[in-house]
Order: sequence, then structure tokens, then C-alpha cells
Amino acid sequence: MLSLKLIIFLVLTGLAVYAFVHALSKKIRILTLGAKENRFDNPRKRLKNFIVNVLLQGKMLREFYGYIHLFIFWGFIFIALGEIPFMVEGLFPSVHVPLLGTSPYFYLIKDILSTLVFVGLIIGVIRRWIVKPKRLYRTPEAAIIVILIFLVIITEWLTSGAKVVLDANSAYNLAFIYHLFAGLYQGYSAETLSVIIEICWWTHVLIILGFLVYIPNSKHMHLLASPFNGYFATLKPAGGQVPAMDLLDEKVTEYGVGRIENFTWKQLLDCFSCGECGRCMDNCPANISGKPLNPKKLLSRELKDHLLEKGAEMTKLGLKSTAHLTDEDFRKIAKEDRECAEILQKHLIGDIFTRDELWSCTTCSACQTLCPVSNEHVNKIIDMRRYEVMNENNYAPELQLAFRNVESKYNPWGVSWSERAGWAKDLDIPVMKTAENPEYLFWVGCAGSFDNRAKKVSVATAKILKAAGVNFAILGREEKCCGDFARRAGNEYLFQFMAKENVGILNNYGVKKIITTCPHCFNTLKNEYPELGGNYEVIHHTQFINQLIGEGKLKLNKDVRLPEQRIVYHDSCYLGRYQQEYDAPRALFNKIPGVQLVEMDRNHDKSFCCGAGGSRMWMEENLGDRINNLRVEQALSKDPQAIGANCPYCITMLEDGVKDKAKPERNVHVVDPAELIAKMI
Repeated sequence: MLSLKLIIFLVLTGLAVYAFVHALSKKIRILTLGAKENRFDNPRKRLKNFIVNVLLQGKMLREFYGYIHLFIFWGFIFIALGEIPFMVEGLFPSVHVPLLGTSPYFYLIKDILSTLVFVGLIIGVIRRWIVKPKRLYRTPEAAIIVILIFLVIITEWLTSGAKVVLDANSAYNLAFIYHLFAGLYQGYSAETLSVIIEICWWTHVLIILGFLVYIPNSKHMHLLASPFNGYFATLKPAGGQVPAMDLLDEKVTEYGVGRIENFTWKQLLDCFSCGECGRCMDNCPANISGKPLNPKKLLSRELKDHLLEKGAEMTKLGLKSTAHLTDEDFRKIAKEDRECAEILQKHLIGDIFTRDELWSCTTCSACQTLCPVSNEHVNKIIDMRRYEVMNENNYAPELQLAFRNVESKYNPWGVSWSERAGWAKDLDIPVMKTAENPEYLFWVGCAGSFDNRAKKVSVATAKILKAAGVNFAILGREEKCCGDFARRAGNEYLFQFMAKENVGILNNYGVKKIITTCPHCFNTLKNEYPELGGNYEVIHHTQFINQLIGEGKLKLNKDVRLPEQRIVYHDSCYLGRYQQEYDAPRALFNKIPGVQLVEMDRNHDKSFCCGAGGSRMWMEENLGDRINNLRVEQALSKDPQAIGANCPYCITMLEDGVKDKAKPERNVHVVDPAELIAKMI
């Protein structure tokens, strides 16, 4: 016969599990509204990523507080395992769960980790509510979860401490925390200890069941969602994650994402996975410079709140999309439920996410690179831009000019295509049309062909290639804009048009190896053209020059003495975070006698964007502080004579910032390492 205690436990547990499953199933039904996307491929690699980034908290450990989170994560796992013997022994005192309830070593490890969790929570409380960093929200939800965790740990310690005094279980021999709490009960009678154990046990059970119900109904849904998010994280290279659109599919009525349900299920899962740690907003140049975009708010507030609100109404009505609903349909819905109709008619862009937020993004990928739960922010921005550009024809006038220039003259500068090879007129560089089987194509790019400052890097690189005896050629007039800025501005049609034109030309010449000085071109040619039939071995000029020196093909004249200078180095987003190349440019600067290379405070994968990416190069910056000026201020704080860069966009933006922020007498200039290497050949 079941005891009253067991019956009450089973009833309470049943109710809590029902509430948990009910809340969780609602979230899952909402996720299924998202578009299909295959994230079930390559299970071996996904499992490896899961082990590294979820179980071992690999991405978390990039910051000091990540180690505290690691202890809390594993502490929770052992606390959860400890709940099994705790519950069983509370219901059946004579039953001991094998290993978990009998091993002193298990209780020793659990005590150590529980203590670390407790200490970690105290540090977390001090940090969030006393230090108060901007990146952490101080909300009732955050306070509730901390209190619940404290109570779970303390009630378990109080219960087990009393059990140590009442019944000397050998499994507790190494559980030092249990014995510490046992000291509180010395001298208590067995009857009193039994009452204390019963009260603490039931208190603990109620807290655990409350915790179970609370998780799927709060922001702490990320405890359940983020492990799956880690497993389903993209396996594509950082620079190749923007999916090509099928522009010939006549069934498509809307391009991009203008409705929350048009995001893929994985993009929606991101919203539930966000733990609001704030690393994204702490490294977002738009947010730091005072613009309206906040990547944390985008996921954990704007998109998630709208998803829950609209998703609940759609599942209630059995809708998979609202695209087909007419004004008459909305009037019918409004007659039954006016609030429901209003929710369904909200515009994702405008009502939920402002256009100023949308166009503030530089696609630097700092948010995505540093996110510990593998959220993917950048594609959401690009998908919404696609909707605005390709459906609503709604974008900045400056972009319209850049688009028109590319359409008519194949470059955003608007210079005649016939002038593309003008930078090389005195260098005797062969063009593909007449060259005899060149091994490499030097892809100059629009900036390197038309921008006066970037031309100097093109010339320096060409001189280096010639000095090393590299068999190369350029396309000259046949080269067209790679389409990078058009894609990131949401103009997928223009991107694909330019990309297919270029792929056709490159494949016609049988190009296999490409050198480029522009990280944006580098990324596009290497990671985005393969989807459109262009497969090439692409290398950045800093990488290639290092390779030439290492192989002995390029000899530097040691007799050349360049002025000694202190150079502070700037990592470009599209060579650094997108290609994971941080060493090659630094190695070149370090090969130059007299150069003292120093680092900015924000460097490597935490580097600060120059402000030109994501099509921002072609747009006015009217909100907040200028991003390039902030970066230059960071550079000037290191008291340099020069700022080192590896990207034509970065060079332009940094030079503009130097004009605004540096005193003329300091004579600070911006330099690509190729310009210095060229002086030593």
C-alpha cells in the first residue's frame, strides 16, 4: 500500500511534470512555425562541437567569468544526479541507489562542485547587482533563479547534514559539507532530527518542482535550448553562412524575412537559447557607438517576445503563415478576438525591429563569434534587409547610388569600367586575356582599382609579386565587383548577378588560385562563390607574402633602413573573425626592422570594427558616434606613429578617423604591411 507521503509526492511531481511538458510543448510548436533547414548533417562533427562548446564550455572560457560558469554547469549536473538518491532515500529510507547513493567519491565530487556553484553564485550576485555592468540586466527573473538555486543547494545541505548525525551512512564519509552542516545539529534528539529532515526534504522537493515549472516559462528556457543550439550550430565557415536565394523559383512571393515565421526553426531556436550574458552587446560596434542596435535585445527581447506573442496566436488558429491572410481575413479574426488580429498584423520591421536598428549593423560578426551558445545574429539582419530591399524597395538613398553604379559600371565608386586597370599602367602586368597560363590571378577588387589610397597597396603588392617571380595576371577591364556589399545590404539579386558574371569569366580562364588584398573580396571569392559554381584557392596578400618569404622566394634587402616607428595593429573583421587569420599581417610587420608592433586593447577576435562592413561603407553615419573615430581613439591611446591595417575599407575609415581625432603635429598615418615590405625589395 502506498504511503501518504509517496502519494503526495507523486501527485505534486505529476502536476509539475505536466506543467513543464505543457509549457515546453507550446515552445516546440512555436518553433515548428519556422522554415525548414537541414541541421542534421555530419553528426560526428556536431557531436564534437557539442562536447567542446557545451560539455566543456569552450566558448565560455574566453572570459574569466566563463570559468565560473563552467563550475556552475558541471555543478548543476552533479547536483541533478544527486537528486536521484536524495529523492529515493527520502521516500524509501532503506533503499540506496547504486553508485550515486553508495559512493563516497560521488558525494565528495558533488560537495566540491556544489560549493563552487554556491561561491560562483555569490560572485555572480556581486557582479550583477553591485558592480552592475551594462551588459547584464537586473530583472526579477534573474533574481528569482538565483534565489531558487541558492535554496536548492542550502536545503539539500541542511537535510543531508541532519542525516549524517541521525544515521552514519558510510557514503557520506568524504562529504565535507555534509559534515560541516552536521555540526549545526550536535545534541539534537533523534525525533527532532527526523522532523528537521522531513521539513527540509519537503521544502527541497517543492523548490525543485517549482524550478522545473519555472524554467520553460522564463528566460531560463536557455538552460534547455542552448545545448541543442550548440549541437545544431552551423558547420559552415564564418564567411560562408549567408544562404543563396533561389531567385528563379516562381512560387516565392516574398524575399528575405518580413515575418517572424519566415525565419528558419534554427534561427527561432536562437531566441530561446540566448542566456542574456551580454557578450554580444559588449562587443558590438553599433551598440558601443550609441546606435539603436543591441544584438542581445534583438534576440532575447524583440524577436523572442514577438515570436511568443505571434506564435501563440498562430498555433491557436492553426496557422503556419500569415502571408496569405487578406484584410477580410483579419476583419473576421478581429470580430472574434481583436487583440489576436492586432498581433498577427504587426510588422516585423517597423513595429518590432526598427529600420535604424536594421541598418546600424556592420556585419562585423563580433556578436556571433563571441556568443557562447552559438547564436547566429548576422544572417537574421541580412534576411530582414533582403525583405526591405527586394520587397519594399526601402533603403538609404546612398545605397541606391552604389547599387546603380555597380549595375552600370560594375563598381560602387561609379568610375568607368575601362579605368579598372589604370593603377597598373606603368607596371607591365599581364592581363588574363593575353597571359600565357598564369599560376595566380591577382584579384585587385574595386577599392584596389579605383580608390586612390587603396591603389598604393595594389601597386606595392604587384611589385612584391614581380620581385618574387610569381607567375600572375590580372583581369583588368573584365574584373567586376565581387558583390560583397550588395549581399550584405540585402540586394541578393545584384549580388548573384555580379557573382555569376565573375564566376563565368574565372571559370572560362580556368582560374584555380587567387590572391587578393581585400578581405571582403577574399571572403566572397573563397566562401560564397562555391555555392554559385566558383571553386578557387583564395589567399590574402599578407598570407601569400609571408609564404614567399618563408620559402625563400622573396628576399628582403637588409641594407634598407626604414624610419623606426611604433605601429598599433588593427584586425579587420573580414580577415580576422571571418577567416581566423590573425598572424600573417603581424608576422609581416615584425619582419620589418625598426617596427615596434603593439596591440590595441580590443584585438584578435575581440577587435573593434572600422565601421565600413555590411554596406556601411556606402551609407552616411548619422546616429551616435562615428565607429571609425572610436577605433582611432583606441589606437591613439597606444601613442603610435602609425596604425597597421590589412583591408582597403579599414584603411579608408581609419585615415578619416585620424583626420578627425589626431593632432596634425603627431603625423599619424595608416599603413598596410605590403607597403613597407615593397620598400625592402
